[in-house]
Amino acid sequence: MLDSLFCRILLVISWIVSMPFFFGSSLATSTRQVNPEIYKNEILFDVYRDGDRVGSHKVVFVKTGNSLEVRSKFSLQIDFLFLTAFKYFYESVEVWQNGRLVRLEADVDDDGISSRVGAILNGGQFTIQTGDLSYTANAPIFPTNHWHAGVLKQTRVLNTLTGRINSVEIISKEREAISTENGLVQATRFVYKGDLQNEVWYDDDGRWVKMRFNGRDGTPIEYICRSCQGLPPVSGTMEYKPVNAN
Repeated sequence: MLDSLFCRILLVISWIVSMPFFFGSSLATSTRQVNPEIYKNEILFDVYRDGDRVGSHKVVFVKTGNSLEVRSKFSLQIDFLFLTAFKYFYESVEVWQNGRLVRLEADVDDDGISSRVGAILNGGQFTIQTGDLSYTANAPIFPTNHWHAGVLKQTRVLNTLTGRINSVEIISKEREAISTENGLVQATRFVYKGDLQNEVWYDDDGRWVKMRFNGRDGTPIEYICRSCQGLPPVSGTMEYKPVNAN
C-alpha cells in the first residue's frame, strides 16, 4: 500500500513541476488597446486536475495615478489520504506605466524550495535577476501572467517561474463558448508552442477566461473562471463541469 501511495505522489510531483507560467479577429491585441479595467478589480480562477479542484489563482489590480499594480497569487495543494503530497505557492507583483511593464517581482515556494525573480526597466532594457544569474533583455517584454492579451503579438516572454526568456509562437485556433460567472461567453483558444506549451482562451474584449495544460503524466490541468468578466454574477449561472469529471 505504501509503495502504491509513493508512486502516486511521484506522479503528482511530476506534473506540477512542468506547469507553464501563468483571440479572434475582433480582439484587441496591441499594448495600448488592452485596458485592464475590463476586469474591474480582480480575476479569480479555480484550478482543476482530473476533475478535482486542487487550487486557485487570483489577480488583483490597483491603480495609483499613472501606475497600475497587478498582484497575482497562485496556490495549489495535493492531498492523498491523510498526507499532503505536494504544495506550491506563487506570488508576483507587476508595475505598469503608460501601457508598459516597468517592474516585476515574483516569489515561488516549490514544496519548501524558495526562489525569486526580479525585473526592472532601465531605459530600453530590462535587468533581470534570478538566483545568481543577472542579465539584460530588450523591452518591451510580457511576463507569463496571461491577464494581458497584448502578449499575443510577442515571440518571447519572461517566464516568471524560472526568470528566463522563453521563445514562443502563439497560434490562434477555434472559437468556443466558455463558462464564466455570467454564463457562457464566446472566446478564442490560443496555443503556445516553443519553449512553453499551453492553451489560453480570451474573450472578444481581451479578457483571460480559461487556461489548460498537461502535466508530465498527461493529466489535463484547467483554470476555470470563477470571476473574470468584471461584472457581478447573474442569477442562474450555468454550473461548470471540468473535463474528465464524473
